[in-house]
Amino acid sequence: MKRLLITLVFVFNTFFVWSDDNPYTTYTGEVLQCNLNSGKDVEDVLKMVKKDWYALDYPVQYEGWVTTPTLYSANDGDYDLFWVGFTDNNSDMGASLDWFNKNATKVFAKWQNLVSCASWSHWDIFEARRPESNLVEGSSSYWAFHSCNFKEGKSVSDLRENDKQWNKFFDNLGHKGGVWRWWPGAGSDSGNSTEYYVNVSFSTMKEFGDYRDARMQAMMNDSMPEQIANCDAPRVYTANNIKAFTN
Repeated sequence: MKRLLITLVFVFNTFFVWSDDNPYTTYTGEVLQCNLNSGKDVEDVLKMVKKDWYALDYPVQYEGWVTTPTLYSANDGDYDLFWVGFTDNNSDMGASLDWFNKNATKVFAKWQNLVSCASWSHWDIFEARRPESNLVEGSSSYWAFHSCNFKEGKSVSDLRENDKQWNKFFDNLGHKGGVWRWWPGAGSDSGNSTEYYVNVSFSTMKEFGDYRDARMQAMMNDSMPEQIANCDAPRVYTANNIKAFTN
């Protein structure tokens, strides 16, 4: 599922789905899928980005992460790490890239000395569940990704009511992390048939285990919230925050 961090074109006017009386909070993401160059390791990458990339003064809000695979299979793409960045919208993502191309060539050269990246893709993201607390810059967490396709007769219009059910499930679990849907966009793998991905964040692997136990128990006692999509077993990534939004 490192293949996960790539895929399709989503019609934007269906992306702005309503939850209760308010629209979902939306973001734009970018993902680079990369392998370490010979003699380099993840610590080399983290050291460089925490110093050189962190010092970059973007003209827009930009949040950056380095993620590494934790639970994965042999056919997931075999990438060592991913750069994952977020802005408030697609316009800001474009502005960040324009600025980066003009002002960050030296930093990008250091990045290319450490890794070789096979792809660079953009994502439309909306927040189905807001984390209980604000992100602490420099913190680490775990991201579980499910790849999903709508069941026959289900569509984007069914998400709002289904999110209410799943948020109640997470509330009962005591889950404090967030849930986001990722819709693939520019640069994604047009051969991948996955419609969207669900990203659930956890502060520890124990919390992830609690989530999996709760799902299994709900399946056994027939209390599982309605599943409007067929979703594969998750892949899990260790997510290292490098820079958070400043407000």
